[in-house]
Amino acid sequence: MPRNVSKTIKKEMGKLNWLLPGLLIFLFLLQAGAFYLIMFLVIGDPLSAWLPELGVASLIFVLTAVILIAIINGVANAASKKAAQAFDSELLRLQTINHRLQSLREMASLMRATLSFERVVEEALDVCSLALQEMGIPRQALTGAVFLFDGAVLRPLATRRFIGNDAERTIPGQRGIIGDSFAKAEPVISAAPKQDPELRTYVAFQNAVTAICIPLRTGFQIFGAMVIGSSKPVKFTEDHFDLFNAVADQAVISLQNAQLYQNLEAEKQRMIEADEAARKELARDLHDGPTQTIAAIAMRINFIRSLLVRDPKKALAELQKVEDMAKKTSKDVRGMLFTLRPLVLETQGLAAAIETVMKRIRESDGLNLRLVGGENGDLLDDNAQSVVFSIVEEALGNARKYAKANLIEVRFWQEEKLFVAQVRDDGVGFDTSEVNRDYSSRGSLGMVNMRERSERIDGSLRLESMPGRGTTVTLVVPLAKHGRRQKRPAAK
Repeated sequence: MPRNVSKTIKKEMGKLNWLLPGLLIFLFLLQAGAFYLIMFLVIGDPLSAWLPELGVASLIFVLTAVILIAIINGVANAASKKAAQAFDSELLRLQTINHRLQSLREMASLMRATLSFERVVEEALDVCSLALQEMGIPRQALTGAVFLFDGAVLRPLATRRFIGNDAERTIPGQRGIIGDSFAKAEPVISAAPKQDPELRTYVAFQNAVTAICIPLRTGFQIFGAMVIGSSKPVKFTEDHFDLFNAVADQAVISLQNAQLYQNLEAEKQRMIEADEAARKELARDLHDGPTQTIAAIAMRINFIRSLLVRDPKKALAELQKVEDMAKKTSKDVRGMLFTLRPLVLETQGLAAAIETVMKRIRESDGLNLRLVGGENGDLLDDNAQSVVFSIVEEALGNARKYAKANLIEVRFWQEEKLFVAQVRDDGVGFDTSEVNRDYSSRGSLGMVNMRERSERIDGSLRLESMPGRGTTVTLVVPLAKHGRRQKRPAAK
């Protein structure tokens, strides 16, 4: 295409070269006619008198015309070359922009097609490296890596021309151009990467004379950095910065999507495990409780059948025992069903459900329990109430089993834009550090479950206890996210 443009310009200039001589011939004839009209017809001089003057004037005119044509041709050729060069340069720029856009589109398509952020960061590194190759930097002169945080250190994930153990080395990401890019939240260039306090630990950057670090961040959250080095000097432009930032933004979106997917998978697995644990616990409770009791009832009924003939009075006494056992079994089953699905929570709210749990504990263990501020439970939406109920029920169960308390108190209240639930007992207490250190200690697994449940509603859980001073479990839930927008209709 550039050759076609140059030919078109030359063709148009050729037309001008034909037009210009014709115009000069016309002017020459006009000059001769003017001499003839003025000198011969007006003044009346003979031809021999003014013919030499006409010759001199014609010679001057011809020389001027030749010089003018040469100048015009020179200017036209120079203009043609400059126009062709400008066109070539603009075409190259447009091709580069189109190529970069195509690379970004491919990267976006890859993001839609996969949840593997490893593939996306590989593509990001390729796009940025390609931008430098377009400047004439050979591929073998480039090195680079995408570093992602693994705990408190940066670990290279996608690499270019890393050798030896480079891919296994980690850096803190606090000094050099990486630390500067994190602090400034923008790309940072280094003219001496082999002297960089962190990059110099990698053999791949020992021959680099230029390097640029692009932070992978969104808001105040930093995922890592992309570093590209070259063994040849590179002069970066604003276009490069725009491209690098666009690539970094897309890579961060992919990282967020991958992180969200992993969190969802982890939550899904945790829910599966929790469901399986609940099933096993229910099976164990059924086996140790109602199943054993029902077997005992069957044995007693068989015993009563034999007594009906030889000792009717004793049979009546045995029937009373069977009745008591049946009532206890029915009560145990109802308690298990309530734990699986507390219908009173759905129909009457959090306070009524907690009162039901307290009633069961009073009847089975004779403990003193009370609920204060139960009406504040309606501040929460249905999902939050269900989670708070599970946490409070777990805390009450721990207190019932281990506290040896005279009083167990549950309090609900609102503090600014927060809902607070607290379970407190005046029992024996315990050393919380021991519980947190040893998951097999008393109540520790229950505390883990309560913390995990509180995180589902963006809540925070705090455990306070000391030997001989009782135990307090406090849950705080933000009402801005989990508050009820409409009050629960009154139960009829």
